[in-house]
Amino acid sequence: MNSLVSTLHPSQVTTIDVSQLHHDSHTKPLVLKSIHDACQKMGFFQVINHGISTEVTENALGSLSKFFDLPMDQKTIFLSNDVKKPVRLEKFRVDNVSRVSRELIKLYAYPIEDWIGSWPHNPTDFTENLGKYAIEVRRLSLEIMEAIVESLGLPPTYSRSSLEKGMHMIVGNKYPQCSPSSNILGLASHTDHTIITILLESMSGLEIMDSNDNNAWKSVPAAGGTLKVLIGNHLEVLSNGLYKSVFHRVTSNAQKSRVSIGSCLSFPMAQMVEPAMELVDEEHPKRYKASSLEEYIKFLSSKADKSYIESLKI
Repeated sequence: MNSLVSTLHPSQVTTIDVSQLHHDSHTKPLVLKSIHDACQKMGFFQVINHGISTEVTENALGSLSKFFDLPMDQKTIFLSNDVKKPVRLEKFRVDNVSRVSRELIKLYAYPIEDWIGSWPHNPTDFTENLGKYAIEVRRLSLEIMEAIVESLGLPPTYSRSSLEKGMHMIVGNKYPQCSPSSNILGLASHTDHTIITILLESMSGLEIMDSNDNNAWKSVPAAGGTLKVLIGNHLEVLSNGLYKSVFHRVTSNAQKSRVSIGSCLSFPMAQMVEPAMELVDEEHPKRYKASSLEEYIKFLSSKADKSYIESLKI
C-alpha cells in the first residue's frame, strides 16, 4: 500500500511559526494568509515554535507508550464501546472487512481537574505527563483557533467564549508494527468531527487525501518539534465550506509501533455549530445545517452509511 503513495515534499506542507502571530503588523497578516491558504487548499498545516517543550511532548508519548505496553488484564477496566464514556479504551483487531489494527484510549481533558482523577494511574507518571501535555496543547489550540478565525476575516474574538468553555478530548493511539505488504491500516480514511485536531506523533504514518491531485493519498513526513493541525467537520461548517475538513488515515510501520496523541477541540457538547453569518450572502448561501457534538455522538451510534459532514450539507 505505501509503495503506491507519494510523500509530500516539505515545501508542500505549510509550516506556521506560532511565535510570528505576536509580531508586528506586517508579519502577522502574512502568517494569517498562509493559514488561510493551507486550510482552504489542504485542510491541514503544521506548527513550529509553539511553546510546548520537547520534554513535555516526549514524556507524554513515553507514558502513553508504557500504558499501551501493559498486559491487557491491567487495562480491561477501561475497555468500553460506549462512545459517551469520558475514559474509554478500545482495541481494534484486524478482520477481513476493516483491515484496521490499533489500540486507543480517549480521555476527557477539560476542565482537567474534573477528569484527571479518572484517568489511568498505571504507569504512575501517566496523569502527570499526559496532564501537562493536555494543559499546554489546549492553550496552543485556543491560540491557533484565534488565528484561524481571524484568517476567515472574522474578529479574533469570534466564538472565543464557546471555545474556552468547549470540549477537549485527548486521544492516544498505538499502531502496532506491521508489514506494508499486509495492506493493514492503522486508521481508516475519515474526517474528524472536531473544530481542529492537533496531532503529536512519534514517527510518520499520517496520510492525507490531496483534493488538488485527483484525491491521491499523500504521506505527510514527520518533522521533529512540529505538531500537525487538522481541520475538522465543525470548522468546515463554521466557515460555510471555505475551509475543508481533511480526509486522512494512518498506515502502520514495518520496523516499530507508532504512538500518537490527538488533541481534539470542539464547542461545548450541546452547543450548535453553524456557518458564521458574516460568511453567508447571496453569492455564498448557507451550505450546512447546524449541529452539535452531542448530535455527532448520536450519529455515530446510528451507524449511518454516509459520512457525518455529508449528512450536514444542504
